[in-house]
Amino acid sequence: IKSSAASDVYKRQTVYNEMNYRKTAEKLNMTQPGVTQHIHYIENYYGVKLFSYNGKTLSRTPNAEILKRHIDSILSEERETIREFSQKEKTVLNIGATKTIGEFVLVPVVREFLRDENNSVNLVVDNTENLLRSLENAELDFAVVEGVFDKTKYPYHLYKKEHFVGICSKSHPFAGKTISLKEIFRETLIVRESGSGTRRLLEQAISENGFSLDCFHRVISVSNFSVISDMVMKNNAITFAYEPVAKSKKDLAVFEVDDMQIKGEFNFVYCNSRIAKEKIDLLFWGRK
Repeated sequence: IKSSAASDVYKRQTVYNEMNYRKTAEKLNMTQPGVTQHIHYIENYYGVKLFSYNGKTLSRTPNAEILKRHIDSILSEERETIREFSQKEKTVLNIGATKTIGEFVLVPVVREFLRDENNSVNLVVDNTENLLRSLENAELDFAVVEGVFDKTKYPYHLYKKEHFVGICSKSHPFAGKTISLKEIFRETLIVRESGSGTRRLLEQAISENGFSLDCFHRVISVSNFSVISDMVMKNNAITFAYEPVAKSKKDLAVFEVDDMQIKGEFNFVYCNSRIAKEKIDLLFWGRK
């Protein structure tokens, strides 16, 4: 049974997510006037406007975004308290990672952490969009995210930077070379699915040069890096990813593109700074 404080937080979060008083009322098993009254109470309590109408469209104000960040942090604290009561002597980390990081960077770190039999990890490897949603729902202690995300909405700090490079087979004409931007458009490009940080980083870099993914001869979307690597090696295609991906397969090579020298960020992202710092220190440096 949710505490009254947690229930109050949940109501605010539901309005924020649904952006519709009627749908919110149905989800919370409340009347629509009851939801409206609750929002007005919160606005009066804080002395700010949280939502506004433009015609019939409900919009969030900047104050709603600020309150949402605090709500996410409160939910994280409550979930952490419940976990501590239930886990007793066990140490369990709930971590999210985008696919490059989950498949090619975090494995040695997690393996070392699990050398202690009292330690356990729930690792979710998914795209940036889904991981951020899980953070907001207090399902993760923190996520390690590559590339682009909205830094105004989440607390974060830098883990490290990695070179973002073109990847091809060792037999491809691009292997080990620096290629002009227009040359790469003649190729078949394999990219991650929409919502991934890697894809957004590539789209942003190409857009800054006045082009888009539509300029490529052909674009294929694949959500799995092992499949992408295999297709690049066998189908004479190219992709773009962080250097650890290229180093994972002996038949892959890197190339660079003029005017697209990119270093992407790997960031720790979270909703509750206290919980995240504690769990990050524990995983990466073994400090409690």
